[in-house]
Amino acid sequence: GNLAATTDANNGVINFTALAVNGTVAVTTNGSGNATLVNDAGLNFAASTVGGVLNATATTGNMTDSGALAITGTTTLTTSANNATIALDTTTNAFTGAVTITTNDNSGTDSDVTIDGGTTALVLGDSTIDGDVTLTSTATGTTGITDTGTLNIRGTTTISASGIDVTLNSTANRFQGSIAIDGSDVVVVNANSTTDLAASTVTGTYTLTARGSVTDS
Repeated sequence: GNLAATTDANNGVINFTALAVNGTVAVTTNGSGNATLVNDAGLNFAASTVGGVLNATATTGNMTDSGALAITGTTTLTTSANNATIALDTTTNAFTGAVTITTNDNSGTDSDVTIDGGTTALVLGDSTIDGDVTLTSTATGTTGITDTGTLNIRGTTTISASGIDVTLNSTANRFQGSIAIDGSDVVVVNANSTTDLAASTVTGTYTLTARGSVTDS
């Protein structure tokens, strides 16, 4: 069945580290309360509001959303299973703090990630994604997508941030697949041995710093 958990106490936390929920999970914390969720299968979020930090782990399945997520603190997303994916693509999501992502593919690049940050700027923390990553921002300011940590993306990177800036300039970033970006001013640093630029639409300035060779596809 489904799980809906709410804290009414001031800054009350939700700490579920041994869940076995086959339906949706909805959490609402009071004030700046944190939420920790570890599910024995996949993790399907219903509409949730966390005033503090969200730590979410899907142990043997994929992570998805069927409602909007509003997370004020940082967000840490982990899929433990081989080839498991993360798709949090509700267009009204709002991740105010940095989002850290880990997926696992032992032999390929099938552990894909899709994140829609809605109208809130999307900030990426240290992340290792063993698949393709698709990021969307319709942020209302000038900044759409940035990083505060190192990104290691084994698959392709596709970013949609039309009319707003994209800055992924951590010095140890590794974009191992092709990079496609729609944005205004774009800054990318890639420490991978090669950089493959896929079809992109940049209406401002595109600044690329690449350690190795640069090609287009």
